[in-house]
Amino acid sequence: MPGRFPALAHREFRRYFTGQAIALVGGFAHNVAMAWLAYRLTGSVAVLGVVGFAQAAPTLLVSPVAGLLADRYPRRRMLIGLLASVALLGLVLAALTATGHVTPTLLIAVAVLRGLAFAFEIPIRNAFLADIVPDRAALPNAVALHSSALNSARFIGPAIGGLLIGAVGEAACFLLHPLTLTATLVQLMRIRTNESAVRRAAPAPFLTQYVDGWRQAFSDPVIVRLLAGVFLLGFGVGPYSHLMPAAVAELHGAHPEYVGLFLSSAGLGAMLAAMTLAARRSRGDLSRIALAGNVVAASGLAVFALAGWMPLAIAGMVAVGAGTIAQAVSTNMSIQLRAPEDKRGRVLAIYTAMFIGSTPIGSLFFGWVGQAIGAAHALLAGAALAGAGAALTAVRARR
Repeated sequence: MPGRFPALAHREFRRYFTGQAIALVGGFAHNVAMAWLAYRLTGSVAVLGVVGFAQAAPTLLVSPVAGLLADRYPRRRMLIGLLASVALLGLVLAALTATGHVTPTLLIAVAVLRGLAFAFEIPIRNAFLADIVPDRAALPNAVALHSSALNSARFIGPAIGGLLIGAVGEAACFLLHPLTLTATLVQLMRIRTNESAVRRAAPAPFLTQYVDGWRQAFSDPVIVRLLAGVFLLGFGVGPYSHLMPAAVAELHGAHPEYVGLFLSSAGLGAMLAAMTLAARRSRGDLSRIALAGNVVAASGLAVFALAGWMPLAIAGMVAVGAGTIAQAVSTNMSIQLRAPEDKRGRVLAIYTAMFIGSTPIGSLFFGWVGQAIGAAHALLAGAALAGAGAALTAVRARR
């Protein structure tokens, strides 16, 4: 197994990977419960959008600062503190829900706090992989394996969440995440890294180092092209999950079960793409894979928005998931290889802000567009935007 997946040859990575694979399932189950509870309490689709925006929007603002923290301070200790705070929020929300004291305002407040915690945690987590996989040649494999765990959880977690909600209620889902996070926290406690040997940002004013991160990212033409592609993909294609209920109603009638089917289809494509990238032995052609992923995701979303035939629509959503993850993971791999160690956290944080932070903005924008021209046409417009971004990236790459 380590021969095909070289990152698994590193003991500390194996420990972290095991803990994350368990915790991520609980996280996706938690997200399903938050959305379901928001709708049960209010009956409002708008509140669903607000909860989703509250969890994702902080990434755009906070992640670049988190990247600087990742370059200045011990990453393992920060991860322990952040994940412990997320676990505490889960316990609080479980107690409020179980006792009937939860309100829409409290739910949105918890969503904002979780969003802030993960806005710090994700860039630090991405940079932390370099601490537990010191072999630079195995680092892309570590990124792909971590992504495969995340996307497997994206496929499994919502199903578990739905079963728990139906059997015992939302509070059980909220309690599940702190329990599964314990696996990651225990493994982080066991992990040993030589933090004195890991180069950190040299002492300098905070603002100077912050600007240096942006300068480093945008001075590398390859990274600039990758960041542009991932931003346009997140902005144009990413909103599909928020607009899916309305698009399904327009294209296939009032069948809420189809919403889950199409979202699971995208999750399946994402999982397959992540596992394929994890099994690759070559580190070459990452930029081409990112470009191809952009094209596949945009084309898949266009097929879904235009197809009235169910099997073709499902195939389109599988392509959306596969293309999105191929683009995102290969971009992450490229940045891990190209960014210098003392600025890796900041450059990866900019990548996180571009990818995850662009989606809630796109959701608000295309939600407004969909109100005017219909959700399916709004998705088609987003696919066209992402496709145009891929074409521009290809032209710039040739030049």
